[in-house]
Formats: sequence, structure tokens, C-alpha cells
Amino acid sequence: MTNVTPIVSWLVIAGLAIIAQGCREDEQNRSLTYDKGSYRGQPDQALSAEQVDLLRQRSVEQKF
Repeated sequence: MTNVTPIVSWLVIAGLAIIAQGCREDEQNRSLTYDKGSYRGQPDQALSAEQVDLLRQRSVEQKF
């Protein structure tokens, strides 16, 4: 019975370490209210004409 106490204490320490890893700073104070059909994030950057052409060429090569 005396061996159970060290095992339990190590499990508690490991559990607290795992929980602390889940508390990332970039996830704090973020909005958890979502409106259906609306995107509240940063707008995407527009692609240049050259990038659009490269994507178009790649898509032509992928057709079966």
C-alpha cells in the first residue's frame, strides 16, 4: 500500500503538466460565439495574376 502514494502523486503531476500544455496564450480571450454563414477572421490576401496562372496550370495537369 505504501507504493501507491508515489504512483498517484506522479500521475497527478503528469496530469497537471498535460493540462498546463493545453493553455496556450494564443487561445486565450478568443471569441467563442459564432454566427452561421459569417467569417470573423482576417481577410485572405489576394493572389497575383502569376499565382492564379500557376494554379490554373497545376489544375489542368491534375485532370484525369
